[in-house]
Amino acid sequence: MQQPATSMPTGFQVFRRIGYFLAVIWLGFGASLIALALLDGVLKVLLKGEKSAKVEAGVPVLPRAMMPATLDQSGYWLEHDAARELQWRSYLYFRRKPFRGEHINVDAHGFRRTIQTSAASGNIWLFGGSTVWGTGVDDAHTLASALAGVGAIQVGNFGESGYVSAQSQLSFLSALRCNAGLPDAAIFIDGVNDVYSALQAGRAGLPQNESNRIAEFNLSRDPKVAAGALASRLEGFHRLQQRFVQADAVVEPAQLAEQVAEHYLAVVAQTRATAAARGIPVLFVWQPSLFERANPTPDERGVIANSELAHYTLQRASTAALRARLGQSPAKDVVILSDVFDAYPQALYFDFSHTGAAGNQILAELLWRQISPQLSKRSMPTQRSMCVDLPQTISSADS
Repeated sequence: MQQPATSMPTGFQVFRRIGYFLAVIWLGFGASLIALALLDGVLKVLLKGEKSAKVEAGVPVLPRAMMPATLDQSGYWLEHDAARELQWRSYLYFRRKPFRGEHINVDAHGFRRTIQTSAASGNIWLFGGSTVWGTGVDDAHTLASALAGVGAIQVGNFGESGYVSAQSQLSFLSALRCNAGLPDAAIFIDGVNDVYSALQAGRAGLPQNESNRIAEFNLSRDPKVAAGALASRLEGFHRLQQRFVQADAVVEPAQLAEQVAEHYLAVVAQTRATAAARGIPVLFVWQPSLFERANPTPDERGVIANSELAHYTLQRASTAALRARLGQSPAKDVVILSDVFDAYPQALYFDFSHTGAAGNQILAELLWRQISPQLSKRSMPTQRSMCVDLPQTISSADS
């Protein structure tokens, strides 16, 4: 007896089966993500750690966008958040992605725009973290733009948020590889990021958030590494993970402060030697911090009071340790500017390290008085360099 032929599935049926299979996978994946998020939330509640001690309890603090030092920056903070996206940069870890806005402009190589004067004579390179980059102010009021205006000089803004002194040093070395002429002088403004990195890591000399890079090394080759990196990104799982990891020996604040000062001065010595070999005058500035201001305004006191006590203590101890070391071996090219704003009664800071336009102007005038006698007066390069390690020059006429 002849058997009936088995009907073959049509193309539409095959498509439906594939769609059903993908839908099951997608629903399972989504359910897993929801379960993971719920479990992470439960762990955060169950493993809630003690709150960090504050400098002073019960003192109100304004959001930084409402601080007197930044009230004139209408619309700035929306752009600031939009311009925070980073791109990888070898050796330095990162720089900003290009950005164009009303308040903030970042060139194709990741450098913040400086408003240069048309009568610029000479060239200064300015290095540092977010204070130099210009957090809290528009392009026209960054420290670099203020310095360009005070000295009628061309200023390259090499600053980037989060950079520690060693990253400023590497940025300087990278710029020297570019065939675009040498600067008349270089200024390095560092300190607060070195302190904060030491607070994070428990030892001095590392970039900020280095633990994330350690956790993610060889991420694609080892499932355990991938799982550990994911756990470190989820706060609840991270707290659970920490329960099974033996904590490193706690370093006393005074000892850690000594490490910060020692490492900072080692970077200064290396950078100084490199600059001297090229005949470039340098100025190293241990940047001011609100934690050390002698006469903070009421709003600034709120910022101090709501800061972590460990951070406040380490910043002040590190400055004291550096001051003691420089007292033993004075260096004319290293200045500590902790008291630079003490003579001014107005509100200048909007957080523990950043000042608004008025503070940048005061600091720029002081820097110019410090560096102007040392300028080497080289001839300025006639062409704009396209080297990725140098900011593109933009004059005030181009802005």
